[in-house]
Amino acid sequence: MSTVYGPVPSWRFGRSLGVDVLLPPKTCTFNCVYCQLGGTSKLLSAPSSSAGVKVERVKTDLEQQIKRMDLNSIDVVTVSGSGEPTINLQLGEIVKCIKSFLPDKPVVLLTNSSLLYSEKVRENISKFDVVSAKLDAGDNKTFNLINRPTKGIQGIMEIAKNIKKLKSEMEGKLMIQSMFLRTTFNLTNCEGEKLRELIDLTVNINPDVIQIDTPYRPGGEKFVLPVPIDELKSIAEEFKEFFPADKLWVLGLHDLRGRKVKWKRKGSVGSEIIELVKRRPCRIIDLADSLGISYIETEKIVKELLEKNQLKEKSKNHEKYYVTT
Repeated sequence: MSTVYGPVPSWRFGRSLGVDVLLPPKTCTFNCVYCQLGGTSKLLSAPSSSAGVKVERVKTDLEQQIKRMDLNSIDVVTVSGSGEPTINLQLGEIVKCIKSFLPDKPVVLLTNSSLLYSEKVRENISKFDVVSAKLDAGDNKTFNLINRPTKGIQGIMEIAKNIKKLKSEMEGKLMIQSMFLRTTFNLTNCEGEKLRELIDLTVNINPDVIQIDTPYRPGGEKFVLPVPIDELKSIAEEFKEFFPADKLWVLGLHDLRGRKVKWKRKGSVGSEIIELVKRRPCRIIDLADSLGISYIETEKIVKELLEKNQLKEKSKNHEKYYVTT
């Protein structure tokens, strides 16, 4: 399994070449109710020298991938993983490696923010061009219910302080990603005091961008409900008391998906599809855009993979997504 995959269409960043610095099984500090990867197989409360892939493996996989694609098809390189990427203590060396191959492409880190207390972790990620840090709650009760941190993880106030500290130390942009959701019971972070407390923490951090998101892909707990775009717009209006509109990226309004990827040469398209959906559930249009082939051709290959029991179909928000079996 390669550590490098995609490019995949990202509503936040466009055509994103992914680098998975952990690989399955999912290893994380959280077990978020909405995670598209499903439940966490291995819960850790600290960075680990034995967790994650080595920089040499990323280098080999990058060499192979960039020979196959038109680099103008890549907008960014996104470092995430099968879990929380900052667990991997080689992250600093990995970002240097990526920049040596793709010096003109912004390198983005997606993190759940839980390990930013560590000076070593902050040092590892200080050279990223963009850090997108998760902040889903402004109080510990909501944080524990939505993000379900493992034992030993700091509370949400300490995590917010660490995000602010990172901002003062890093050279690139700091973005906050907040995942707004409802449930089949009373848990939500979309309104009232819960929303106000989250906004207050965000104001104190003063990020460069706030990403207002909702769990629209399958994979999380069945009781999790996505928030309609109109409600996301209303939440953005609450943030506009403190931030200008250009700092607010709202799912459904700010959307950079849809640009096709150009390849110098492709491998097996079926294998490419399987590699993509191992990391995230995808619609046929997502796969077609990523692979640079027609919708009809993609649909045909997906049907063959379903018949071979290599893919399965899931529905979310009246749309069909595909995941591995």
